[in-house]
Amino acid sequence: MSLFDYFEDKRREHERKRRLDAAGKIALGSILGAAAGVLFAPQSGEETRAEISDKSREMARKGSEMARDTAETVQFRAYEAGEAVKGTYEDLKLRAALKKEDFKDDVEIAKAKANAIGEIVRDSGEEIKGELSNVSEEVKEGAKDVAKTAKDSAKDVKEEAEKSAKKIGDEVEKSSKKIEKETK
Repeated sequence: MSLFDYFEDKRREHERKRRLDAAGKIALGSILGAAAGVLFAPQSGEETRAEISDKSREMARKGSEMARDTAETVQFRAYEAGEAVKGTYEDLKLRAALKKEDFKDDVEIAKAKANAIGEIVRDSGEEIKGELSNVSEEVKEGAKDVAKTAKDSAKDVKEEAEKSAKKIGDEVEKSSKKIEKETK
């Protein structure tokens, strides 16, 4: 029985008590009405007293039976509620134990995965280290090649600049000579 069922039983029990109180009030009203009817009935006093006595005993017996039935019902419901609480407690205890075991299993799985990932990272780190060493050597070689190419290009540029400067100088000299000839 779940906790919800327990609360539903409590609600029903409260409803039964409310109805029982209403039934008790109706019974009391009936008793008083019967007593008033007997008192005002056209009978002799002795007959009326005997009838009242009989009715009172009958009502007392019915009230006693009703109280006994109610007490038994309440005891039974209390027993049921107690059993429901015990069952719910045991169920919760079992579920908690299962969850605890599941959690332990999950922790172990997580540890295993973490170890596996750690090994992969270590292995990858070693590979990357080796590759970086190779790349470093390639970069050094490339830098040497670039330096040599730059030196050669600078030498070529210098030679071209000297040639261009000589040509410009020659052209300037030719132009000067030409201008001198024309100005004379």
